[in-house]
Amino acid sequence: MSRLLQSLTARLRRAPGPVAVDAALLRGELNGQSGAALLRRKRTKVAVFAVIFGFIAAAINLPGPAEDFYRALRAEIRSRPAPQDIAMIAIDDKTMNALQRTYPTRFEDSRLLDKLVASGVKRIIFDRAHGAPQTAEADALFASTLARHSGKIWLGFAPRYQRGMQAYDEILPLPAFRRHAPLAAMTAQTSAFDLAVLVPTRVELNGVSKPSLSAVLADFRGPERNFRPDLAFDPSTVPTFSYIDVIQGRVSVQRLAGKSVVVGDAFLESPDYFRMPLRDGRVPGAYMHIVAAHTLKRGIPVDSMFVPALLAAALVMAAYIMGRTRSVRTLGFVAVALLAAPFVLDEFGVNMDVMSALLALLVAGIGFARINRKYYSTEVDAMTTAAISSDKPSEEHDVYALKIANLAEMSEGWSEREIGEFVNALITYVKGPGEVGDVAFERDMLVWMAPRLASASLERHADGLALMLKTAISHDWQSASSAPALGIDTNHELPLDQRIRKAMQTAEEAASRGARFIINDAAQLEARNLRIGLLRVLEKGLRERSIAVAYQPKVDLATGRIVGAETLIRWRPDGGDLVNPQELVLAAEAGDLINELTLVVMEAALHDAKQAIALDPGFKLAVNMSAKSLSDTHLLFELMTMLGRHGFPPENLTLELTETAKLEDKRIAPQLAALKARGIGLSIDDFGTGQSNLEYIEKLPSTELKIDKRFVQHMATSEESRAVVRATIEIAHSLGKVVVAEGVEDQSVAAALRAMGCDQGQGYLFSRAIPMRELLRLMGGGRIVVNS
Repeated sequence: MSRLLQSLTARLRRAPGPVAVDAALLRGELNGQSGAALLRRKRTKVAVFAVIFGFIAAAINLPGPAEDFYRALRAEIRSRPAPQDIAMIAIDDKTMNALQRTYPTRFEDSRLLDKLVASGVKRIIFDRAHGAPQTAEADALFASTLARHSGKIWLGFAPRYQRGMQAYDEILPLPAFRRHAPLAAMTAQTSAFDLAVLVPTRVELNGVSKPSLSAVLADFRGPERNFRPDLAFDPSTVPTFSYIDVIQGRVSVQRLAGKSVVVGDAFLESPDYFRMPLRDGRVPGAYMHIVAAHTLKRGIPVDSMFVPALLAAALVMAAYIMGRTRSVRTLGFVAVALLAAPFVLDEFGVNMDVMSALLALLVAGIGFARINRKYYSTEVDAMTTAAISSDKPSEEHDVYALKIANLAEMSEGWSEREIGEFVNALITYVKGPGEVGDVAFERDMLVWMAPRLASASLERHADGLALMLKTAISHDWQSASSAPALGIDTNHELPLDQRIRKAMQTAEEAASRGARFIINDAAQLEARNLRIGLLRVLEKGLRERSIAVAYQPKVDLATGRIVGAETLIRWRPDGGDLVNPQELVLAAEAGDLINELTLVVMEAALHDAKQAIALDPGFKLAVNMSAKSLSDTHLLFELMTMLGRHGFPPENLTLELTETAKLEDKRIAPQLAALKARGIGLSIDDFGTGQSNLEYIEKLPSTELKIDKRFVQHMATSEESRAVVRATIEIAHSLGKVVVAEGVEDQSVAAALRAMGCDQGQGYLFSRAIPMRELLRLMGGGRIVVNS
């Protein structure tokens, strides 16, 4: 199948294009009508809205909780042990139980400091302010201890700040303590839902810049900055010693020597806790300062915020807008890349917020997908008619619609990719070397615009295009059922969207009538109005059962005797002009009345033909039937009932099947077999024209073949026509079929047919279509029939 598709594509590309015009000029003319330009405008609006939405969302921190959660998730995946150079001296529940009080006194704090300094610690930082006085003796001892170990001890403080509507006053150590120990800020900010923490490097206290606990621990002397601690450092791996164990000498010197230590709360009832997303329980605030210190040691983190990710999303949207693809998977790939990038950046201390960019990509993806559903076909990679529509007229262009007849049946068993390749091959041909703009696809139709042509040129162009497409498709698929039908609208003053609908309706009409193309112009409009009027007349005739028929004899060419007759409509409504039978049938098909018309004609024919059978039991009555009607089992049931009601022998009835292109429909095969089983004859009408080919002689269960009159009438002047007729007769006879020649109008042609072995003839040489009473008179005469 793929080779066939490739062959078709190559052949279409090699085929000559439509009527040539100046390509550069045409591109300029079509630019305003370009579906691609429309899609770019629509996509641009969506992209601008998405980027603005992402920017506003980031500005008001709408995706903040999601960002914090994702940051915590990354930290959990990147989790690693904390370095061992900073230790935690935990005032824990063990300490409280041992001291039998709610908090250590400054006596215990002084003992702790002496023990730690004796153990060789590098620095000691209290995550406490020591702002409330205790006993004079305890405060004096603590002050002297601070003085004795000056330069090694920092005391915590909290500056004045406001959170929401709540104001918090500053918390400072007692003045006596501040004289001997520098201060370190204990503050940190939590985000919504306590999912993230921001720690300062420095804070101002009465106009003086003071370091934070984490800055002291990391020996950081850089600029004032708020940063996020790298939560990948696991707080549970920080060296931790109980306060009571240290003052009671149960912690060896080697375990503390050279470390910086933080003294902080870790008991259960302490309010100084941070929530760690994705980890069990809460983490004492002092641990967060230790994690922040380890973060600072790698260098101050860079917070690029949301700008780089949103900019990347905007660039991808811009690329999507300029491209011709309809898949939004590219946005999905970029979203995945944005989600992955922070994992790498986190390792280098760079934070990038991605949630606002993901929101923008989501909004853009939804918008682009809605545009694609509206402006792109779901079956193949092509635009819909909405993409090339407009509510404005286009006076410089004709609108074309190409219906691919029976595409569903033809493509049965194909994959979506193969169907797409087939349709895109047709689009490639239709577009040619640049003469037309965008080609849209809906259901089984291609729609496009091309430069306006004069009437004669347009007809030649349409006929040539339809023939080329039919030839190209039939060559590879060897199926006449895929014949294309063109509808062309030239009502240039109408809005383009109306003209597209009219062109598609015209293509449907061309397909139903078996025409290669129909031009929807003033003449076509007049013809359609006449057809509508004829349809009203037909409806009345069907109601009144007043449709008249006549019979054209079929003559045995060897004996000159009448052996049958074809039933033809010969009707004068209300006694007026004779209705054109072909126009009447087309109107019936367009109005979905063909089955009812068939039954009315059949009823009249069966009634009349009983008299002919009485004269000649071998008389064959032929009635035309559209192949489309064969798919209606109800019609066939009515036919069988009618035969029984009239007592008409089924073997005396022949159905002449028209629209042979539809006879390949697999749904019709059981009906054809059932008709043959009942003894009803089947005839291929108008063989050699339209969609029919030699393949039908072999495949269809027919008993008779009728050679089209165009070949018969040219026998006297065309050697090619004589050769076609002779070959057809020989092939049909080899398959056991009766051959009937239509359009026999002179004796020389009849003689030639007789010499070729043709079985029967039908035409003006013998008789026009006549009423049954005249046919009976000719049959009763028992003579050779020749129309004088």
